[in-house]
Parts: sequence; structure tokens; C-alpha cells
Amino acid sequence: MRLAPPQPPKRLITLTPLIDVVFILLVFFMLASSYLDWHAIDLNISSGKGAASSSQRAILISLGADGSLAVGSQTIGQGQLATLVGARLADNPDQRVVVRSEPGVPLQRAVNILDLLRGSGAADVSLSRTR
Repeated sequence: MRLAPPQPPKRLITLTPLIDVVFILLVFFMLASSYLDWHAIDLNISSGKGAASSSQRAILISLGADGSLAVGSQTIGQGQLATLVGARLADNPDQRVVVRSEPGVPLQRAVNILDLLRGSGAADVSLSRTR
């Protein structure tokens, strides 16, 4: 009688080490990530109700789709905005600032203006859109 030669035992491939590595990476990235947005801008969205009375007391800044910038009815450059708003806020620090943008104004331009206003000391900033 002839016996077959012994075969080496088959190795089983387990997924346990792979799953352990994936979970360790998951925990690492969860602990290393920061979910806070440090560059957030507090923004008041105007509803349109009572806009006539609040806009009379507020500093109104208009952003044009053509790139123009105006404070009230005075057209100015972006470099003059911080100086002008800072001077007006020196008299009344709690004065509201309303940024009104026309349709077609890039969002980044509006955010740059909001950052500039925040840097000039404006605490109460609202964003409005003209129709």
C-alpha cells in the first residue's frame, strides 16, 4: 500500500490584523483632526423687516457686481474702507454695519470685505442682498 507524502498545513489568512490597523488609523486621524472652524465669521442675516429704520442708523456698504464699493452714496476704494469705517465706529462703537451686495458679486469678495470690517472694529455686521 502506498501512502501519499504528507502535505504542509495550509495557512489561513485572517483579516484580524488588517482590521486592527484600519481601526488604529481611524483613531489616529480622529484624534489628530480638528473640527473647529477658526476662521468663522459671525454674520447676521437680515430678514428685510424693519430694514428702513435699521438701515438709517447703520453704516451701509454697497458691493457692486462691477467691483465698485460704496459707503452710503460715496464711492471709495477697498483700501479706504477700513479707515472710513474705523473713523465712524470711533464715535459710536455699537453702530451696525450692513453690507449690501448685488447679484453677481463673488463670495470671496464679500468675505474679504467682512474680514476687513471685522479688522476695523465692527462688531455688528449684517449681510444683505439687493434684488
